[in-house]
Amino acid sequence: MPGYLDAVEQRRKELFAEINEMFENTPLMKHLVTGDMIFVNAKDKYDPEMAKIKYTIISESERQPNWGESLPKCFIPLELEFASLISRGIPLITLEHLTKINSLQPIRPLSETELKIFLKFQHSIGKVLYFDEHKLKKHIILSPTHLIDAFKSIVTDKRFCEGDKKREELWNVMEKTGVISKSVIHHVWKNKKYAKFDKNKEYLLDVMTHLDILVEPKRYDSAGKSIPAELYYVASMVRAEDDSGYLQSADFINRSITIAFQSSSLMIPPALSFRLISYCLYVWAVKTFGEKNKDMLFHKAGVFIIDPSLEMHIQCEDEMVIARLVHARTNTLIMRDLASSINECLTSALEKISQLYIRTSSDQCHDDKCKPGCTGIVFRFDIAV
Repeated sequence: MPGYLDAVEQRRKELFAEINEMFENTPLMKHLVTGDMIFVNAKDKYDPEMAKIKYTIISESERQPNWGESLPKCFIPLELEFASLISRGIPLITLEHLTKINSLQPIRPLSETELKIFLKFQHSIGKVLYFDEHKLKKHIILSPTHLIDAFKSIVTDKRFCEGDKKREELWNVMEKTGVISKSVIHHVWKNKKYAKFDKNKEYLLDVMTHLDILVEPKRYDSAGKSIPAELYYVASMVRAEDDSGYLQSADFINRSITIAFQSSSLMIPPALSFRLISYCLYVWAVKTFGEKNKDMLFHKAGVFIIDPSLEMHIQCEDEMVIARLVHARTNTLIMRDLASSINECLTSALEKISQLYIRTSSDQCHDDKCKPGCTGIVFRFDIAV
């Protein structure tokens, strides 16, 4: 036993030494809480290290700027109602249901405006999920883990699909093509294990689409009328590498110009790359190639059709995003205004996506002109012919 404990302590020190070396002299170091070197045995639910985690979380919470702020007393009855619903196994309700609960409050029901403020506040602190958006604002997710579990039933690691033939097939298809059909999702959610998602399937899928977990491609008929797609793209699941030879095609250099978006932070989070690819999937159609018309969608990369004579190759690397505009004949025919518009679209998308990530310090953030809400993930771009 003493030998085992010595080995654990040695491994603890090695791991934390590696972590400190990895982030030393970077803006991220100040965000790491490694002083106690917490090393949890996940196989032991009584592991005393869990008490250290609880203490650390509480200590960090008390240091947050909004700790100890006063809250309206009129919020408390609805918070208690939410806790009661969750304890009864109800993770999601409609806004109509909440309005009814609110109207039955004995002291003072919230007004419609106050109710919206209450929901947005609860959302901001992570207690509930409420999206005041078209098609989403009629539901409230009382337990955020319900949404996470819905995600995991579709977007997950292969090992969690073992033994479920249908989900294994689903995973294999997504890994190769990044595509999942709506019918397959409905089939999975008909399974007893995931039946709890089927009741509100349209809403949950709309939330996944809103968060760019799933992307519904745009389809139009000959008259320009929108046609509902029977599939979703899942950019984060694609593992296929680009073996098409597209970048090595004839006269590629003479037919293309490159726009490079360089990150000011240590690295670009993988989730940001996946969301950028999802954004492109939403805006532009994916190029197909080969006899089987295979989509040119790869791991953190893809080729999109801008117009009949112009394509765009997007490649997300650890420290930069590279966008290549490729003309069918020569790069001299790429219109400057169009290239500028595409650059503005990508810049705006990167800025909006980066706002979702935790604010980190950087050289830009120490600038007196740094704007409130700066994420620390700042992009600058260069255009090369």
